Amino acid sequence: MGVNRRSKKILAVSIAAAAIIVGLFLTVPVAQHPPDSPPAITSSGNTIYFTIIESDRGPMEGMNGSAYHVGEAWPVMQVQLGDTVVIHIISENSSEAHGFTIDHYFYPGVGLLPGGTYTVKFVANENGTFIVTCLIFCAIHPLMDYGKFIVSS
Repeated sequence: MGVNRRSKKILAVSIAAAAIIVGLFLTVPVAQHPPDSPPAITSSGNTIYFTIIESDRGPMEGMNGSAYHVGEAWPVMQVQLGDTVVIHIISENSSEAHGFTIDHYFYPGVGLLPGGTYTVKFVANENGTFIVTCLIFCAIHPLMDYGKFIVSS
């Protein structure tokens, strides 16, 4: 009997440890509000503001309505080299977390719970076209994978 109880205890501890390890790999950084003190930014251009709304229904379904722009890049944000960029991200999803990332500029990005917001600020310091996407797998994720951030000189 003592061996059987010990085996069950070892099994339970092993399962708990495995669950914790799997949880660590599946965890996405989640934000509810902007950080208290953003990093210092030096800009030689204008300050450009964008709002990104992530939603699972209505006219903004996807990312700023990307569900209604199938087959084309959406949203598209264009700035000039040297501009300071401020992007306010709002999750209006009813039940799932969503993410937001921009290759090179805001990577790995941020995850937002329903109702969460986040503001990111950076200087557009490299020309090119960069992918804007959701970084969390969810039901409407395919509708949030093809945005563009374009920096021109």
